[in-house]
Amino acid sequence: MTQQQPVAKQRRAWWQSAILSVIVVLVLVGVVVGLDSAIKPQMSGTSLMLVGVLLAIIPAVLWLIFFYFQDRLEPEPKKEVFKIFLVGLALAGAIGIPLTDQLFQVQNWLHRSASSLILGSFFVIGAIETIIVYVTVRFFIYDADEFDERTDGMVYGTAAGLGYATALNIQFILGSGGAALGGAEVNVAEVALAHAAFAGVLGYFLGRAKMEREKIWWLPLGLLLAVLLNGLFTILRSQVEIGSITMGVASALPSVAGLILAGALAVIVAVVITYLINRDIAQTLAKKRQDVADAKVGDRQSNAVTLILAAVLVVIGIVATSAVLGSVTTFDVNGFKGVYPAHFGVATRADDVLRVSDTLGTGAEFAIQAMDVQAGEDAKRIASRLAVNRGTDFQAYRVLEFADASVTGKPALVQRFAYVETRKLVKALPRVLEGEDYIVVEGNRAIVITMLTTPDDVPEVEPMFQEFVNRLTF
Repeated sequence: MTQQQPVAKQRRAWWQSAILSVIVVLVLVGVVVGLDSAIKPQMSGTSLMLVGVLLAIIPAVLWLIFFYFQDRLEPEPKKEVFKIFLVGLALAGAIGIPLTDQLFQVQNWLHRSASSLILGSFFVIGAIETIIVYVTVRFFIYDADEFDERTDGMVYGTAAGLGYATALNIQFILGSGGAALGGAEVNVAEVALAHAAFAGVLGYFLGRAKMEREKIWWLPLGLLLAVLLNGLFTILRSQVEIGSITMGVASALPSVAGLILAGALAVIVAVVITYLINRDIAQTLAKKRQDVADAKVGDRQSNAVTLILAAVLVVIGIVATSAVLGSVTTFDVNGFKGVYPAHFGVATRADDVLRVSDTLGTGAEFAIQAMDVQAGEDAKRIASRLAVNRGTDFQAYRVLEFADASVTGKPALVQRFAYVETRKLVKALPRVLEGEDYIVVEGNRAIVITMLTTPDDVPEVEPMFQEFVNRLTF
């Protein structure tokens, strides 16, 4: 009997392994949640971190083990699969996550509006994560002898995707200082299952491109489809998830709707792609497809177009980020005209001309107040009156510095201050707030333009406040 060529081998058990992997991961989540609820472990510090990181890695390891065992007819070398997993993890940590979180700072504006959610989900998160997975497979294993079957695209693509997911999960655990184990594992499993699905789609296109002479648009189409799937999942996940994850203690679990969505997506992708692979193989055996004679030969033109598409997506992401961050809302209230960031909402109080607040991100507030000026009062005396009022309402009020400035060409006094705010109504810990006042004395009134935010958010908020002040007219 003639031995079947690797390109034409059937892998009938692929979708069964995918379903089994999803079930095992979900069982793991159930076990961790159950133990966390029953035992209520009180961990902190290093022990909490170590357990959290271990739980962040386990779903990816389980997934890879099951998919590796199903590949038993001609198993991929363990070191190659593990290498791609590590490369995906490393590129995510070194390039992908810094781009999304530090350069684009997508976490600060993704949920500001429906348009920002769509732009950020597709052109920042979806694009960058998919590009990293593509680069991992295309440049670290694609031309190797070990990549010699259509299903290898899913094996290596899934390994790269799980590497990225593991980097995200480790960042989540370390960034939060550890998290309540049950809630953390729900999030961790969700991320792993979803990224396995995205990468599996891209892996199908890479596997077929390696085994057949596809048209130039084939690989770009695969990249684009994976980006769209990733972005769509991000949008849907944001709509179905509720709850919170609390550091180190038992807490209300996040909604499991996102986990169910991720598990269903992983199973559906595995079943559909298994059907497509088996169909492609059947057509090859029926001589309806012509395989590549040399498995090392890839479509370099298609790869070049794919990289160009990746660059275009990133450029669109940059433009989208600038548009979202630069978008403003105009106002005209009692003779005061100007703009404030579009993601701020009106929170005007009785003594305010206008007050707006960032309810989705920093919690910062910008306010305009008009005060009556008493005989002989100048800007410094107004600042002293503010200090008395604030010292009564808040703890440890301190003025940090004074400086001369101008607002709309009018002389002003600017002061920086800080105080401790107690939050008894919400039973939360006190917090330190920093602020900045621009005080303009004009006839018988004083205009006070104020910024309030936390010390950590000052670098992000202050440029927006400066634009608020500079574009104000009265």
